[in-house]
Amino acid sequence: MPSKGHEYGTKTRLMRVFRVIQEQPFRYTIKELADKYDVSKDAIKGDFEAIKNADFELKYDSAYRYGFAADQPFEDLKGLLQLEDRDQRRLLQALLQVDSPSENLTRLRQRLAAIFGSKVDFPGAADTPGAVSTPGPEHWRRPYLTKFQLLQQAGAEKLQVVLLDYRSSNSNVISDRRVEPFFARIEDDTVQAYDIDKQTLRHFRISRIRRIRMTETPWAYESRHQVLATDPFRIVEDQQVLVHLRLKVGAYNELVERYPLTKAFIQEDAEQENIYDFQCRVNHKFYGLTNFILGFHHQVIEVIAPEGLKRHLERERERMRF
Repeated sequence: MPSKGHEYGTKTRLMRVFRVIQEQPFRYTIKELADKYDVSKDAIKGDFEAIKNADFELKYDSAYRYGFAADQPFEDLKGLLQLEDRDQRRLLQALLQVDSPSENLTRLRQRLAAIFGSKVDFPGAADTPGAVSTPGPEHWRRPYLTKFQLLQQAGAEKLQVVLLDYRSSNSNVISDRRVEPFFARIEDDTVQAYDIDKQTLRHFRISRIRRIRMTETPWAYESRHQVLATDPFRIVEDQQVLVHLRLKVGAYNELVERYPLTKAFIQEDAEQENIYDFQCRVNHKFYGLTNFILGFHHQVIEVIAPEGLKRHLERERERMRF
């Protein structure tokens, strides 16, 4: 039976080596790559030489695991994949002109705007004071996309991963998390996963993960995986309630700048100028929304619904100590 090296052929193996270094930086040594493709270490060194001759700079860490020294490989590949600005705008404008858009179409608009980072967003967004585009340009940098691709790969292959140096806002701790990732979305900057140490479903912000270490360990808790709803404040929870606020221009600006995904749920008031109506389903504990209202209460005209939100805000106000 031919070896993997002969089976792949030199050119195919070279591309596979290039890809594995790009997608999983600083995971493999030369020996591990040689074992992976069933060739000699000299063959892998030859592949490295070919990569260097193509002006891609390789470097290694303290354990002699290799990765690219800069973002150049991704930047070069990005140019082949990314649409030009004018094409992004044409695509989004075409979607905006569709009459009676469905919920799926609205989600598609959000996703494209989040990925492209275009200033052409959603109905009512054009010419709005303080309007900002949804986050997106940072998602095209290689380190971020590499993490997203690894999470998708782990989900497709049903493998556990380690989220290295995750920065948790809840515990104020930086630590490694061993998880089973099963649902990731760029536009939400979140991955839903089963936390193996805590034995519970958790969601993690992709931008707070320093790096991802792949493992060969298969999922052990797939029966407990459950995709939960995500609100515009990036809180993952199935218990959601409908909230209804009326905002001044200043509150509108702060809301869409701090939480860009909320823009899809804001409309200008039909009767009063410079007044905005926000209606959306959010997590039932009002995380994210509470901080916004308390911080900019002077710009929030009215909390219309629900009554539970009003009571919650009163309790939070009473707990304040100065």
